[in-house]
Amino acid sequence: MRSVLAVCALVALPAAASAQKPEKKPMNPSHEEIALDKQSVVAAPLTHANLAVFPVLTTATGVKHVDYLVLDEGMKKKVVTVVEKGEGGDVNQLELRNSSDRPLFLMAGEVVIGGKQDRIIGKNTIVAPRTSEAVPVFCVEHGRWSGRKAEFSSAQALAHTELRKKASFSNQGEVWKEVSAKNAKRKLSSDTDTYRGVTQDGSVKKSIDGYDKAIRTQLAAFASKDRMVGFVVAMDGKVVAIETFGSPGLFHKFQDKLLRSYYVEAVDHEFDAARPPSAPAAAAITGFAEKARTAKRGVVLDKKSGKTMQFDEGDLKGSEVETTDGSSVYRGAYE
Repeated sequence: MRSVLAVCALVALPAAASAQKPEKKPMNPSHEEIALDKQSVVAAPLTHANLAVFPVLTTATGVKHVDYLVLDEGMKKKVVTVVEKGEGGDVNQLELRNSSDRPLFLMAGEVVIGGKQDRIIGKNTIVAPRTSEAVPVFCVEHGRWSGRKAEFSSAQALAHTELRKKASFSNQGEVWKEVSAKNAKRKLSSDTDTYRGVTQDGSVKKSIDGYDKAIRTQLAAFASKDRMVGFVVAMDGKVVAIETFGSPGLFHKFQDKLLRSYYVEAVDHEFDAARPPSAPAAAAITGFAEKARTAKRGVVLDKKSGKTMQFDEGDLKGSEVETTDGSSVYRGAYE
């Protein structure tokens, strides 16, 4: 099956109408859509300061839509619970119970708070309906190992992108180091060095308000929101991530959490505020996508609901989740 990150040639939009066809105007005359494969293109970027977020649009007709449950939704409806694994707990595993009749999609970096320590999900994965199973996690609260309560609640946030990468491709020590580094940058302190302040503290919200307002304003005017399935992300003019989902419906459940994770990352990148926002050239996007497409993958989770594959080649890392019939649920690549 071709990857959504497979690269095709640039698709030039028509400059003028032909005699037989009505004129089709580009969404942004200064930007040509960039084809990632036969079923998706990259539109003009949404920009603020050092951040450029390119919407990825599906061009497929009849997109297969599976009504995946997501963590925040499931916990709110009380059909998903997260508890410590076993009586004594396990730093790097939690027990997740999906009592619904829908498959649950978990994203690496989703934050749950409570239990013996606050944690983040360690792998992108699917949890089958009416299933209870152990899920890989990482601790993001170094200084505590005692119960607040048996069950966890969702922080309703994704970790910033660098911490999400550490959770997917590194180890517990590196996760703790990144939590401490981000807390220091945001001037957050706690007795247990927890990450929850980054997800909940009002000072963090204030620091990213400029990004949020600017991107939301541009997104509100974007004409093709119903076709969006992901983002290409650039910081300081460099492509750092491509994240796509199997359907617009699933993507929109994560859209706001994804954007916030980009803002929290970008706010601590040094840049020249006097310079206008910069976006990478099309060749940088297609080159990044080509590297991700050709990277050698390995299966890291194989379940009855589907499998999770990853690659880690130098600075480029990636994760894919597919169902048992080979349908793509999520694909992401990061640098």
